[in-house]
Amino acid sequence: MNTFHIRYRSHDIPVSLEEDNLFLVSLPWKDLYLVRKEDNEVALHWFEEGADNETLETKEIGTAIEMTGKAAT
Repeated sequence: MNTFHIRYRSHDIPVSLEEDNLFLVSLPWKDLYLVRKEDNEVALHWFEEGADNETLETKEIGTAIEMTGKAAT
């Protein structure tokens, strides 16, 4: 398991790469499983596991993950 940290809302957040495109984000207020998906136009979207839409929170966290360079390609 690959673990790294991101900055989100003034917190240092641990993130674990569980499998390709699945991340466990350990927020101070909840654990969040994020799935990275690519649409038919090759745009990346970040969804909470089991959800079918990207939220502002999942997009911001996903962007922070991408900025680390640790997102699976």
